[in-house]
Amino acid sequence: MHRLGFKRAARELGLTKPVGRGLAFAAIATLPMLITFSLTSSVNPKMTFLTVGVLCFIAPFAEEVLFRGFLFRQLYRRARLGFWVAALFPSVLFAIAHLYQSDDFNELVGIVAITGTGSILFCWLYMKWKDNVWPVFGLHAGMNLWWEVFAVDDTALGGWVSNGARLATIIIAVLLTIYKDKIWKPLPSETIDVDVELAESKTTPRDLRSAVT
Repeated sequence: MHRLGFKRAARELGLTKPVGRGLAFAAIATLPMLITFSLTSSVNPKMTFLTVGVLCFIAPFAEEVLFRGFLFRQLYRRARLGFWVAALFPSVLFAIAHLYQSDDFNELVGIVAITGTGSILFCWLYMKWKDNVWPVFGLHAGMNLWWEVFAVDDTALGGWVSNGARLATIIIAVLLTIYKDKIWKPLPSETIDVDVELAESKTTPRDLRSAVT
């Protein structure tokens, strides 16, 4: 019973979707940030395995599972709210979660604008990748990784050069997402309609009893 519950939870959050294509997408999309920062910034002397692990992998994974895999998906797929309404709620919370980065009001406004807008983009990517959390996590982790490796800024704000590189990454991510099925062939599991998948995931009490016995 516990195994059934874990599998259904993982599937509901988009964790059982194919990993490879999504991570390849993220690696390609974040190339502008890697190239730009490697040419304009030095390697972060304060970087440690702990900071990289937490800021670039653990935190993005937890955030994508919570804000996109759970909150956005429940509002958009289950509650059947429109995209903008469903994306707005987790994006506001996502932006609030980053307010710790500064005490300056003007910086806080910029941080909220950048993280809130980024969250809406991540919701759109999650939706377009058919509720697959891995492309969104990969993009989030990659952007954080290069930001941390090259010590671009202590906050999510950055400067003109860094934001230009970030904008280029976003443009590439959007284009790769729009044309993803033409660029590389999707796996059979990636062609399943999300609504069909949702219908199949609805298990009745009788189904649960059969699974236990």
